[in-house]
Amino acid sequence: MLDTWDELAHPDDLALVRDGSAEVAGRIRHALRGLPFTPDELLTPVQPVALAEGVRRRMEDAAVRLVRLIERVCWSLAEDPAVLRDLVGLTSAQVPLLGAGGTAAERSRAGLLARPDVVIENGRPRFLECNFGTADIGPVVARHLTSAYGALYRTAAERLARPGAHQPYAGRAALFRRLCEERGLPPKVAVVGTMREENVGDSRYFETEARYLRDHGFTSEFFEPEELDAAGDDWPVVVNHFIAAEWQRMGIPLDGMRRLHRQSVIIAPDASMLLSSKLVLAWLSAGRFELSAAEAALVEECVPWTRSLDKGTVVYHGREESLPELAIRRREDLVLKPVGAFGGRDVVLGRSADPAGWRARIESALAEGTHIVQELVRPDLLTVAFHDAAADRLVRHPVSYVLGPYVVDGAPSGYMVRHAPSEVPSVVNFARGASFNLGV
Repeated sequence: MLDTWDELAHPDDLALVRDGSAEVAGRIRHALRGLPFTPDELLTPVQPVALAEGVRRRMEDAAVRLVRLIERVCWSLAEDPAVLRDLVGLTSAQVPLLGAGGTAAERSRAGLLARPDVVIENGRPRFLECNFGTADIGPVVARHLTSAYGALYRTAAERLARPGAHQPYAGRAALFRRLCEERGLPPKVAVVGTMREENVGDSRYFETEARYLRDHGFTSEFFEPEELDAAGDDWPVVVNHFIAAEWQRMGIPLDGMRRLHRQSVIIAPDASMLLSSKLVLAWLSAGRFELSAAEAALVEECVPWTRSLDKGTVVYHGREESLPELAIRRREDLVLKPVGAFGGRDVVLGRSADPAGWRARIESALAEGTHIVQELVRPDLLTVAFHDAAADRLVRHPVSYVLGPYVVDGAPSGYMVRHAPSEVPSVVNFARGASFNLGV
């Protein structure tokens, strides 16, 4: 079992959450009003997640090392991002801005912002995937939950203020300042996105970072795509808070962003999507690359058994067998994932599928040739406190969870938690009722 908030909190904090959970839930929901993935009104988390210090440090250290390893092995395969795109199983339609800023820019900036998905098993981090880029609600929610929890709980405020504590926006601000200084330009950052995104009901989704940067000495504004011409070429850093393929799906032209790629430092370019491909962990798990002893130990300890789904043979727990037959036979032990999907889309846990349906999904994925199978990780137990509006009381539930440690410019930058009430591992995403929470 992971250490929980209750084992670390000040008695006054525990009294507040025990006796005033309705008030706390209301304040948390107010802090996140209008943002995507506001907590369920009927079941609102009322405490942050507090990992034991040793577990947190181990997770952060492993995350930094994994991000560095993924960058190294990906760019060892191909210098040209377009070649790497084909190798990692993506299409040009998925990365329409790839190469817009030039090869050198793509390579140097693709790995600057990363967020692995991690669970803790027997006290050690286990990495389910690693995501690179900026189209992520996590830092936005982190900013608002940091203020809310810090004002509510003495222990949260103390942990957030401790030496070595990190927050996503603080790490990003340090990165942006470095990039501006290297170019000899003033600290100016444009945040680009659109209110036409699904579930975006409040401009704070994009303006929160611009406001944070202004509070820390930057000139910063949020721009809709139609306003990009007004942004001009005097923005040294541009944060593209969107996925280019989604803009294309919505019919939003990308010409303005192509121009900015030639004039500004784009955080993050489409090459970030290449590093995010789930094939990369499959290659690492299968021993495709020549690794140092330290890198091999990291993969052995922290990456679950993962393979690209094809018609070949694999070694699984010391036994060589057909991968398709293994995938069907070991349904309850495996997870099926598309290599280029995000947000939990089309991820299937074998244990949650009926045998006939699972077989059909495996056969379909084999025909497509764009999926991986990964051994199901059974995480250590984590219990979270919620306010149950129907019962009007505090309740505690074991949760199925995913930790998201941020790695910004090669350094730890805090972590978020996604969780859903469940006693067994499940796909943790917002479409299936998960909540965002803050790690302290």
